[in-house]
Amino acid sequence: MIKRQIYLTSLLLMLAVSGLPTTAEAEGKGFYEDGQLKWEYFFQDGEISEAKWYNEAGQLVSREIYNAGQPKKTKGYRTDGSLEWQVQQLEENRQEVTRFDESGQMTTRYQMVDGQSDGEHTTFSADGQAKQTVTYQQGVLNGPARTFFNTGQVEHEFNYSNGEVDGTYRTYSAEGQLLSEYFFSAGQLQ
Repeated sequence: MIKRQIYLTSLLLMLAVSGLPTTAEAEGKGFYEDGQLKWEYFFQDGEISEAKWYNEAGQLVSREIYNAGQPKKTKGYRTDGSLEWQVQQLEENRQEVTRFDESGQMTTRYQMVDGQSDGEHTTFSADGQAKQTVTYQQGVLNGPARTFFNTGQVEHEFNYSNGEVDGTYRTYSAEGQLLSEYFFSAGQLQ
């Protein structure tokens, strides 16, 4: 009888242990005063892995994915559930921001450092073609800029320096022929 109890106890312990997950998972939730879900956090192995925020109507507003406890990608949603924006964490405190229209088409893509535009900033037409690229440095227009025809051919080509057009400003035809060339210095036509 004692052998049978020891055997059953051992069997139950083995079944209980084998049914445990191999990684620790947990979650936390917050609520609006009316009881509607406001946010929820998910944890894996003691580190946050995902966070979701909801509006008072219960619709998902944003979702953030983490890697090793650090945010990697955040997505923001419209009230109809469509993706409105996305922020991807890059190296050296740099983020890539992408914005989308109601149909899901990318409208803008740019990079930021410490909350300021830094690097190439591109806007797109409804068909997905780049229509303008400008360059920022610590939140100030600084570097090459281009506008494009719907075909992708360069229409205007110029540079910014400290937020002002500076240097040669070129205008092209839809076929790529140079139509005009001007020179600017600190925003002033020369």
